[in-house]
Amino acid sequence: MFTVMSGALVPVVFLMFLGWLGGWKGYFKREDVNVFAALVMRFALPFSLFLGALNTPPEKLQNLPFILCMLFGFVGTYAIALAVSLLAFRHDLKTSAIQALVCTFPDMAYFGAPILLVVCGPSGFLAVLIGNLITSFIILPLTIVLSRWGEMASGTGDTSVSAILKSSLWRTVTNQMVWLPILGVVLSFSGFQVPGAMKHSVELVASTAGGVSLLALGLMFFGERPSVNLDVVTNVGMKNFLQPALMFLGILMFGVDADFARQALIVGAVPTAIAASMFAVRNQTYAMPASDSVVIGTVLAVFTEALLIAVII
Repeated sequence: MFTVMSGALVPVVFLMFLGWLGGWKGYFKREDVNVFAALVMRFALPFSLFLGALNTPPEKLQNLPFILCMLFGFVGTYAIALAVSLLAFRHDLKTSAIQALVCTFPDMAYFGAPILLVVCGPSGFLAVLIGNLITSFIILPLTIVLSRWGEMASGTGDTSVSAILKSSLWRTVTNQMVWLPILGVVLSFSGFQVPGAMKHSVELVASTAGGVSLLALGLMFFGERPSVNLDVVTNVGMKNFLQPALMFLGILMFGVDADFARQALIVGAVPTAIAASMFAVRNQTYAMPASDSVVIGTVLAVFTEALLIAVII
């Protein structure tokens, strides 16, 4: 158990520390995060998901209980967070939608994937694949629509919700983070064999995803001075504790087998994705609480993931 736990978390902490150290020493600038992020999100992670789908037997890709469990965990967290933001914090609809995104969107690419690889092996990619599709096709479009509704209600929005939704879905479908894994699924079901040279070329790119993403995450945290308030505590509590609890409930409800149950729990317990705070910044709404939630949630997740791994292994 200790070997698995240390094998999953020590590399995460070490590589994040190297990224932070690179910023402190001046080897990297914080703006370099954009370059690292582009490498991971545009090439390394999509190809990693493609290979994972390609190498997974079709029967595992048809695991409906696991898909329903992940859907329940994501959508359930989003609905509860949205209600709490609207009713308890009395935020407007746009702010509430972004707060719900912060509470729901797990850092599968940077934080989750390396842990899943160690704990669950190559099949751990499936949680990242399913989670990516749920966020891309449901959570992010829903947040965009609710945000625009909120703008229109306040008189600041000038674009129809249907036009925004169509644009969002088109960007999703044409994003390589979506269509490359789907292509891998199609090829897996068809039994197509990728030529050896091409597959090796893709593997060289895909293998950089975990290391580069964690370096970038550490660099993002350099110079951050997070503050703690009720919003941040609520966000971290919902993401790091409520979501894995809902995943556990989904496991019981849908009868998910042990291997995939581990994936669902690990994804549920990873911290909020940097992309959620970037979304808040781009929309000029809830930016500081979102950023503080990411930093504090990520530090806390090192310990909560260690506890979770100790329980499930």
